[in-house]
Amino acid sequence: MLPAKVPGSVHMDLLANGEIPDPYYRDNEDRLQWIGERDWVYQTKFTVKQELLKMDNLELVFKGLDTYADVYLNEKEVLNADNFFRVWRVAAKSLLREGKNTLEVRFTSPVKMDKQKQEQDLVPLEYLYAYTRKPAYHFGWDRGPVYITQGIWQPVELAAWDDARLRNVRIYQNNLSDEKADLTLLYEVEADKDVEVELTATCVNTGQTDKNVFQLKKGMNTAGLFFTIENPKRWWTNGLGEPYLYTFKTEMKINGKVVDALSERTGLRTIKVVQEPDSLGKSFYVELNGVPVFMKGANYIPQDMFLNRPTEETYKATIKNAVEANMNMLRVWGGGFYEKDIFYDLCDENGLLVWQDFMFACAMYPGDDDFLNNVKEEAVQNVKRLRNHPCIALWCGNNENYIGWLNWGWPKQYSKPDSAKVWRDYVKLFEEMLPEVVNKYDPDRFYWPSSPSTNWGQPVNTEGDVHYWGVWHGQEPFEAFQETENIGRFMSEYGFQSVPEMSSVKKFTLPEDWDIHSKVMLTHQKHRIGYPVIDKYINWYYRFPKDFEAYLYVSQVLQSYGVGMAIEAHRRSIPLCMGTLYWQLNDCYPVASWSGVDYYDKWKALQYRVRTVYKEILVSPVVEEDELQVYVVSDALEPVSATLSLELYDFTGELLKKKDKKIEISPNTSQVYYTADKNEFLDGRAGNKVILSAKLIGEEPLAENHFFFVYPKDLKLEKGEIDFSAERVKNGYELTFNSDVFAKEVFLSTDDGRGFFTNNFFDLIPGQPVTAVFITDKEMADIKEIIKVYSLVDSY
Repeated sequence: MLPAKVPGSVHMDLLANGEIPDPYYRDNEDRLQWIGERDWVYQTKFTVKQELLKMDNLELVFKGLDTYADVYLNEKEVLNADNFFRVWRVAAKSLLREGKNTLEVRFTSPVKMDKQKQEQDLVPLEYLYAYTRKPAYHFGWDRGPVYITQGIWQPVELAAWDDARLRNVRIYQNNLSDEKADLTLLYEVEADKDVEVELTATCVNTGQTDKNVFQLKKGMNTAGLFFTIENPKRWWTNGLGEPYLYTFKTEMKINGKVVDALSERTGLRTIKVVQEPDSLGKSFYVELNGVPVFMKGANYIPQDMFLNRPTEETYKATIKNAVEANMNMLRVWGGGFYEKDIFYDLCDENGLLVWQDFMFACAMYPGDDDFLNNVKEEAVQNVKRLRNHPCIALWCGNNENYIGWLNWGWPKQYSKPDSAKVWRDYVKLFEEMLPEVVNKYDPDRFYWPSSPSTNWGQPVNTEGDVHYWGVWHGQEPFEAFQETENIGRFMSEYGFQSVPEMSSVKKFTLPEDWDIHSKVMLTHQKHRIGYPVIDKYINWYYRFPKDFEAYLYVSQVLQSYGVGMAIEAHRRSIPLCMGTLYWQLNDCYPVASWSGVDYYDKWKALQYRVRTVYKEILVSPVVEEDELQVYVVSDALEPVSATLSLELYDFTGELLKKKDKKIEISPNTSQVYYTADKNEFLDGRAGNKVILSAKLIGEEPLAENHFFFVYPKDLKLEKGEIDFSAERVKNGYELTFNSDVFAKEVFLSTDDGRGFFTNNFFDLIPGQPVTAVFITDKEMADIKEIIKVYSLVDSY
């Protein structure tokens, strides 16, 4: 027996005991697959006192078991668990004894179980992971390893109660206006006998209280308390207002004694997904508090392969990354898990809406009664757990299952009768059972059967949501992002890969691995043709990098260039397109991936670019058929007065042309405010030696964007001298940069990767200093030696 940590996993317990090496280091993944193929046993002994045994009800509560687990209490089998996503409760009073008790959890390998289930299936499904209610990404994905975990991944509790217990509360918003909010707090109360209880609820924010007495019957009961809040404060998304939260505390008394209590938060807002017929088909947008809101965000995946590793601080950092990049929505992808409470709490607090997938991805799933009943309980539990969170915007049945069946040839592997059965199973799960659960337990929220509803390779701009992978998978040029037929009503996936920066790569490699085609770097590239695709796009848009470190850098500026182009095109297309969620915000493993932030929480070039193009107001120049058009996009709910300033510079910093125009920016719109013939605007100058700086200036600077008339590889960049000064400030050092010639994509780094640069991958025009704060708690007398400065011209 080895010491173990709960919550935890087999892999992490073996690592803590020195039995295995770091699973993320070099190519250790290859040598650790045996762990997921074996069965494991966890055992503990605990003491129960006589006072506890006097309670009427004693329950063992397993908040998360991964995944096939047979539980024994004092050598008596009490539970056969088979769902990672469920909470399991066991009536334990009759088996507990005073003094020492033994609890044992025996895990069976999901690998074994999947194979067994597939062999027994009358119509075997293609993907083994579909048989097991466990995060699909544990079985490997195109941006993560294969680590099939087992263990007790959430806490275990021994709950004791007499007479009655509060099981759940739903805060139902009956009516919301600027004048008042009428709320019902609807409780589920379990009683083990007929009993009278008094419920008292208090709104902490207002001090209001409601109480009532209820006669409970043995079993599950419902009870309601009521509140009217005058002049309620609404919950708003990041950028539009305060995400105000109300807290309600409840006590339950029997004979004047408090026997149970709970606390629940919510935000008051109206939200709906609007699909209305229009000239192209049907709209698809989120309306919050009566206002159409353009969704700006990213797809979110689990933060680690081993879910006990992310801490509260890790979660806070991840949500902060989204907020600081001006996002207002994250999509919780269906190949992961229903996130921990802290994730949704932080989204509530920071005004981030959540597109919540149910946990199904990229496969067809069983439809037998046992499977459906298991999933139904999983869905009920998680809908109840999450429904009071104002951040939940919608429920989505699955990720890419529908489009895979429709467009990717999945039915071809089956006979016609078998194909019909598999499709019927799909309908039972995603078009019948799951929407029924949502309608019963969270009826005010929108249910969407599958994401996407429309696939790339066909017109996507008529209705629904789109995963556009013509760029990357289809290897179409970045300009395809800008084509009208590729811009959907809601862009819920698209993206491009890059490789982590050198300081991150050093954490999982040795110097001998520093080659893109080394075994280790290939181990940390999970897409079958990942590097060749990156190479192809580099040759299209950039000069090929001179060495390994340059390759890492160029891959990032390439990703930023392409995805930034997509986001600008999506925002310019308001109101046709009303949402853009790129793939993906974060990583679960150090890997070449589509993320904007790597596993070690280092911002890539993309994340800095996203912060600019997701600002409330965006100025976006573009050339279409030799016409320069300058769009201004605003998410603001009120008009904004500003000056649009267009400045054309050469690479020595000389101002060649300046155009200023006073404009009134309409709220919640995209509009062209300036047009000119491209060649006339350039006055015959070569496009490879100039930069257009577009700015919006109101009472303070509102937005800035740089535009180039040629590809980055065609720019006539010269190697110059970039210098900087450093001044100690409260949270680090303020750095001010100057250059004698134009420097593109200036990248700041340190050898060890510690610290954070508030500005990075920026353009530097001579005579226009750029500042960045290097956030660190260390004193650095030699800071000019520590900060590395690199620009595009240094990469070739």
